[in-house]
Amino acid sequence: MNNLWKVQFSMDQALSIKNLNELLKHDREKGGNLEERHIPEAFKIRVKLYKLNKLWSLSRYHLRTGKITSTFYEKRVTRLTFVMDKRKAQHTRLIDGELEVISKRISSKEFRLNVTLLPALIGGKRVYGVGNNLDQALAVRFIQKTLKVLNEIRMPSRDTLVSQIKSLALDGVPKYIIRSDVESFYESVRHKELLDGIHRSPELSVLIKRILTRLMKDYATASGETNGLPRGIGISAYLSEIYLSSIDEKIRRQDDLFYYARYVDDMVLMYAPQRKELATKYLSTLSEILHDKGLKFNNKTKAIDLLEEQKGKFDYLGYTFDVSNSSRGVRLSERKFEKYKSRIDKAFTDYSSKCSFIPKKSAEELILRCLFLTGNMRLFNRKSNAFIGIYFSNKHITDTKQLSGLDNFYRSKLRSITNPSLTRKLSKLSFEKGFKEKLFRNFDSKQLSELSRGWKHV
Repeated sequence: MNNLWKVQFSMDQALSIKNLNELLKHDREKGGNLEERHIPEAFKIRVKLYKLNKLWSLSRYHLRTGKITSTFYEKRVTRLTFVMDKRKAQHTRLIDGELEVISKRISSKEFRLNVTLLPALIGGKRVYGVGNNLDQALAVRFIQKTLKVLNEIRMPSRDTLVSQIKSLALDGVPKYIIRSDVESFYESVRHKELLDGIHRSPELSVLIKRILTRLMKDYATASGETNGLPRGIGISAYLSEIYLSSIDEKIRRQDDLFYYARYVDDMVLMYAPQRKELATKYLSTLSEILHDKGLKFNNKTKAIDLLEEQKGKFDYLGYTFDVSNSSRGVRLSERKFEKYKSRIDKAFTDYSSKCSFIPKKSAEELILRCLFLTGNMRLFNRKSNAFIGIYFSNKHITDTKQLSGLDNFYRSKLRSITNPSLTRKLSKLSFEKGFKEKLFRNFDSKQLSELSRGWKHV
């Protein structure tokens, strides 16, 4: 990004109706429901517009197939245009009226993000949230967008990183690999250092600097800690990238380093040392770089010396990369494998607890969950195609033995089902088949919401 664009963006950090509307539009494109939850009357109009558009499309089809005359079609289009323009105007008035009020609230000197500690731990870590109203949601998203643009933050693609590491780590060429993970990274970020950098940024508006400063102070009060970022609040991911950017620069300047990947605080570094004895210094050098930022390794950090013997393995982003000559390949990490088993177990346990008093609904839920686990789907409401599922979420594995193992575990759970019809339906499903044949399933937003609730934190 050139400096001119940065200046232009910094001038447009006003919480205008136009900018807030862009955030709502982006939320819709990502399949979000901000409008539905917070401006329901506007959402009802949007649904009506969707139906009117479908009627228009149907009319065009009927005209092409000769089911209606061109005269009738023109009359219908005229009527539809009139009604749709009226609905669009109503929708615009509702949205703009609400956003005007929200803009004034966020822009006021009293505004702050309402940091609260959530009751449930995730991964043994405390998680925080902000208020549930639209003011809070849009303020968070506006700040995220601003930080992303001004700091040129590009969140790396997991798929790209895995593909690169698979190619390089398994090529059989002598190298030295460090798989590093930072100990309690989010809890270790130094507030003063982070805020000093933010306040030195000439591009950031006074409003955003004020909100971020209050966020850190309120988090310190809620957590009782003087360091750290609030897990669970979207802004933290962008603040973490800003905090780690100077570390990236120092790491990339290391001698003999030919590859560096970082996903949040998970790192993979690969070296081609000119002399073997140099390899012993890489880990200590990395430790010093982290220490300068108040960070340190955790017990997942390991070094794999492939300079003389191709032997060893490491986990990264849900995969295990085995670089050993005898078993070289990419497999599901043990943690991911166990997560699949936990979800299978959860699906059948829930069915068992409900089938006696809601047999039909519990059977439908079980079928839905098993279809989801063993298949693939396209995420809709996205500008670009996004696919997830047993193949698309695990496509870099080099053999399917673990999927066969999941099928065996799944079939063992089927033995607990006493309904023959349900057993027949479920017995047709397979993790290995869903992977190899890239089987697709269709789920609506309500079904996906139910799935998400059923597997929360599993």
